[in-house]
Amino acid sequence: MASRLAGLDSNERNKLYKRAALLRKSTRRPERTTLVLEDDDDAPTVRRRPAASLQDLVLRLLEQELLEPQASGDLTEGTVVWLGRRACRVRTTDGDIECEISGELAREQQTCLAVGDEAVVRVSGGTRVVQTVHPRRTRLSRPDPDNAHIERVLVANVDLVLVTVSVKTPPLHPRLIDRFAVAILRGGADGAICVNKLDLLEDPAEREAELAKLGPYRDAGFTVVECSTVTRQGMDRVRELIAGKTSAFVGHSGVGKSSILNALRPELGLETRAVSEGYGRGRHTTTASSLYDLGDGTRLIDTPGIRSFGLWRMEAAEVAWYFPEFDPFIADCRFRDCTHIHEPGCAIKLAITQGRVSPQRYDTYLRLVNEA
Repeated sequence: MASRLAGLDSNERNKLYKRAALLRKSTRRPERTTLVLEDDDDAPTVRRRPAASLQDLVLRLLEQELLEPQASGDLTEGTVVWLGRRACRVRTTDGDIECEISGELAREQQTCLAVGDEAVVRVSGGTRVVQTVHPRRTRLSRPDPDNAHIERVLVANVDLVLVTVSVKTPPLHPRLIDRFAVAILRGGADGAICVNKLDLLEDPAEREAELAKLGPYRDAGFTVVECSTVTRQGMDRVRELIAGKTSAFVGHSGVGKSSILNALRPELGLETRAVSEGYGRGRHTTTASSLYDLGDGTRLIDTPGIRSFGLWRMEAAEVAWYFPEFDPFIADCRFRDCTHIHEPGCAIKLAITQGRVSPQRYDTYLRLVNEA
């Protein structure tokens, strides 16, 4: 049980510890006042029953969660391919099944359950309930837009996240790419950038100027794919990139995520909309994340568009870890604990003056440190 506990996601562990702490508090008084008689040569003596340790209670709760489903129904496992309010769809070896979400998971649904999760489902009669979720390999999360104290996991167990952007409608926003890039690397997945709607850049000079904005990301090691769902330019490169992987498309509303999935697999027939006139903003077409299986181990997750993207609980000292272009220079900083902001002898700041690190990316770094 201890090894199962160690393999849990930190949020799941914290949840178990909170439950154990409440249980221990509620049972402490009865346990301490329970009397146990022991036979003795002279006379009976009284001994207090020791209170269970918090760790013991945590392990007991974990064991109970694993055993309870077996006692009340059959178990099956699968991948969450669609998630709604207190309901989800799980893909098993026998096909897709519609499931309810257990009360405990539902209370923290946006944190504890996401498309891509590997779930354990209890099947009892006509009822199918997601009981538990296996530890995640990777995750992409942000603070909930309505409550910054809640972590909202967008996708789980993906190999690759493609930050999808467009040119002109809506315009390309490098700062949004920066935030996604940090969150992707922090969550353990690989990141790439997919630039859609190249057919709108008919003037060669305009195209060169627009795509030059993505140079810093290539320098940082990110793959950049340029494509158009209208002309089909670059779609073969996208197919090569996602082949055999579980990938997620994320980005602003209106950048064409669903259109790209339709171009890759026309039979999906996903709904798409034009960008709002006058504002250059996208309108939400995808309202919930969904996972699609393209065969041969290739799976795609289409996610709803977002207006902004925050980072979940990051310490200021962590931020530099997720700017890969800093790595070759950090060891040359004069001070081991250099923040790369105000210290003399900072190799990062020197690299910027030499044109080896993007000043725009460094400006994002400063903003994120200030927000942490």
